[in-house]
Amino acid sequence: MTTTANFATAREVATALSSLGFKPSSETIQTISRTCRDQFLDHLSKCITGQDAEGQSKKAISNLLRSLSPDALNRLKQITPNVTPEMIVPVALKAPTKLLSAIDAASNPKHERHTDAKTFLATIFPLQSNDETPPAEPAPEESPPAKRVDAAAPDDRPIGDSAPLARSRQTQAAQRPATDKKYHSCHVYGSGFALCFNATEWEDKPGVMVDAAVSIGPKAYDWKNAIHVWLDVNEVGAVLAVFRRWRKGIEFGAHGSQNDKSFSIEFQGQHFYAKVSAKKAGNQPTRAVKIMPTDATAVSILFLTQLAESYPAIPLNELLATVRATHQISDAATA
Repeated sequence: MTTTANFATAREVATALSSLGFKPSSETIQTISRTCRDQFLDHLSKCITGQDAEGQSKKAISNLLRSLSPDALNRLKQITPNVTPEMIVPVALKAPTKLLSAIDAASNPKHERHTDAKTFLATIFPLQSNDETPPAEPAPEESPPAKRVDAAAPDDRPIGDSAPLARSRQTQAAQRPATDKKYHSCHVYGSGFALCFNATEWEDKPGVMVDAAVSIGPKAYDWKNAIHVWLDVNEVGAVLAVFRRWRKGIEFGAHGSQNDKSFSIEFQGQHFYAKVSAKKAGNQPTRAVKIMPTDATAVSILFLTQLAESYPAIPLNELLATVRATHQISDAATA
């Protein structure tokens, strides 16, 4: 099953790559989006959701980004001037190690395979067949970065039942200056309940508001009477640790004006299980859903983005290292 719908924006893709230690240029991301989007996002999804135990997906991402880096492209142009990023992608996907090794050898006149490497590269990236001198810098037309990385969202959302709290924040976001952070949310639907994870702010501090609604019919949920639980940045980090499988689960209680609300999430082998409770709620005080791996990608990226928003001056790798260290110690202490 494809996971492209789990990354709502190009920014989320960049944030996910940054969490893995990669910082490709916007041009590189655009090239990947045009040429091998689904395959790339499938690898990225496996890395983010902890399904890349052997590191094969991360290695595939690394090889592709290295092959499309400005350094690799510039060195290739010295050998075969008409090469373009689009020409590199299929070779990088099929034989990345051979391509990168050939670039290194062809760029070093003293390398024992220098001549063979140049011949190899000239063969897979041939010069133009006519007598015209190829331009030093190709100028393929590039469309501006799309607002969404994926195709149109599947038509499986509830009809006319968006969470009222989410709607009010979306309206507020539309009234803000264009430079402000754009509103974003992720929905997870179950047979009896639905959860909406909203990336938003409370008193100018980033966090996540979780809305939990009861099903009132096919593809319809009672968002007007949803239970709302606000998660601050510390709780955001703890939930992210569960999504990264650095700890099995976490629960937060004593939320809300009457201290009767709680949120919990747990990894249960093949899926995550999230639950929202409000002891004083009149109808269905406990509302829970399973979060399957495909949905978990989108939700975990939302939490990751909010963590980064909370500490803009700290590199994302360092933030994740801190979250991992603190929560793994916590689990070890309770074992």
